[in-house]
Amino acid sequence: MDYETFFKLNDRPFKNPLEAKFYFRVPAFDRLLQILGQFPRPDFLVLTGPEGVGKSALLRRLPWALRDQLIVAPILKTGHQLGDILRDALVGFGLGFKCSPQVPEESLLGFFHNAVSEFVAGDYSLVLAADEAAALAEDDLSDLLRLLSREPQWKGRASLVTTARQGSGWPGPKYPSAAALEIPPLTLPQTMEYVRHRLKLAGAKKEIFSQEALVALHKASGGLPTAINALAERALLTAWASGKKEITPAFLAQAKASLDRPSEVNPQGAKRAAGYRPERQKIRSLPVRLTLAATMALAFGLGFAFWPKAGQVLENAATPPASQAATAPTAALAEAPKATPAAGPVLPGQTPSLGLPAPPPALLSLPHNANALVVDQSLGQARLWQGQLKKSGLKAELTAPELAEPGLYLLGRPKSRLSLVFQYPPGREVPKEVGEKLWRQVETLLPQDILPLIVADSDLLVRPVPPQALAALKEKLKAWTTAQEVKFTDDLAQLYSDPFVFYEPGQKPQTIGRENFQVALASEARTSGDVKLAISEPLIALDPRNHNRAWAIFSLRYDSRLRHDLGLRTLIFEKNLLGDDWLVKAELWIRENSLQS
Repeated sequence: MDYETFFKLNDRPFKNPLEAKFYFRVPAFDRLLQILGQFPRPDFLVLTGPEGVGKSALLRRLPWALRDQLIVAPILKTGHQLGDILRDALVGFGLGFKCSPQVPEESLLGFFHNAVSEFVAGDYSLVLAADEAAALAEDDLSDLLRLLSREPQWKGRASLVTTARQGSGWPGPKYPSAAALEIPPLTLPQTMEYVRHRLKLAGAKKEIFSQEALVALHKASGGLPTAINALAERALLTAWASGKKEITPAFLAQAKASLDRPSEVNPQGAKRAAGYRPERQKIRSLPVRLTLAATMALAFGLGFAFWPKAGQVLENAATPPASQAATAPTAALAEAPKATPAAGPVLPGQTPSLGLPAPPPALLSLPHNANALVVDQSLGQARLWQGQLKKSGLKAELTAPELAEPGLYLLGRPKSRLSLVFQYPPGREVPKEVGEKLWRQVETLLPQDILPLIVADSDLLVRPVPPQALAALKEKLKAWTTAQEVKFTDDLAQLYSDPFVFYEPGQKPQTIGRENFQVALASEARTSGDVKLAISEPLIALDPRNHNRAWAIFSLRYDSRLRHDLGLRTLIFEKNLLGDDWLVKAELWIRENSLQS
């Protein structure tokens, strides 16, 4: 039984603060709509506020909220150059067919100018909604602002709305015309309403959080929706693990402790967080207690005296003699000096310590809030890494079950409740029982139902990767996304090997030739109408055994007249041994409805 069934919910209400289904309208959003609904509206508006307050969520909501008043083009992928911004804008205007990767920036400027002029002439106004425009180069941002004020008749009708983190000092004096709207954290009454609103939409028929727990939740989260979601989700898990139907302040305290100190989480974390304590026989006799205390003190002192030798004995006892002879290199590796966080990167031949300061080089990108589990077979340990804004942080350390095959996997539990263990090529799968054991150790720590898994020995985990690999793969993903959006079927087909394999859980794998694939794409393009595509930042990893193979994992939403897809996409690239080109060798599609209860 999962916690949704336990609490009689039809969905996880706090799994994603950006999910439209659970949208909660805050007063600041009404103020934003009021500003954009007036005329003239500011040419440049910056939403400010602390990290996690929901600025990005407001931007993502604008196209829907203003659909009857304004034309809103969302630009949700930061780090763009001006040409990329113009492409995103044209796609948002419904003119994606004009902006293939081959179209030069000068032509894009012309298309953009003509489109805005036509909208203004038709008495329409438009907004470019760019998340984290501070990530743009200053020259590109200045060019964009000049472009929006290029024609006198555009004044007050063409605006840029973006976000900035509080205290970042952006936008600075270089943009004196920027208007600012501060997005404050939720108040206590708003926090209570926010939690109840999400629970109600998830099917809750009665109160789950006590009044005192809601007060504690507001205090612990500071009224930040992202923090509220994380704490509320963890509190539901801890209450479920203890069999309690009501969330109390004690569960909130345990949830906050587990999030603040993730490295202390172990396989018994759920039980401990729920207040579980194994029953112990009480020793009532005072003489017996004194004798036991003296014995423990003596053992403690002897332990200090013989600690190094005892540790060596335990280490040797953990591996049978026959196994030692068969794995001499591994045994020698285990005796190497432990690396510490202060020692810098771990070098080949060294053993990573529990405080490994950085994820393995093969984990090329780990987006914010994404997770990846790295299993070191040499040490029998696993480290759960979580992407943060500037770097990746160590979220938890676990004892890993024995995994026979190194490589890349996807681990999870779809709706069928059968554990998903996927590897490409699929002939070396982790045994289902091992996957289920590993999944039970981490599922209470995860906001999602699928977890990328890297399995390798210590020497493979620290193996250096080609520095150009990440840039090359990002270019391929950018080309893949653009070709999907603008329906350039030939360009899309050329990104795949001939043939490639398509996998979907519960379905027989399909081997598809490029020519047939191209025909199918062209047929769909003719009847699909406009395509709206949204993808998350991808998690990209190289196979630790073979750096000519890489996985890119991301969420995808595809909407057209013909079909509507929502789920998790994994593109498996292989590098051409005769050149530097990466092609999609296999593709895995996991639909969102297969991951929901």
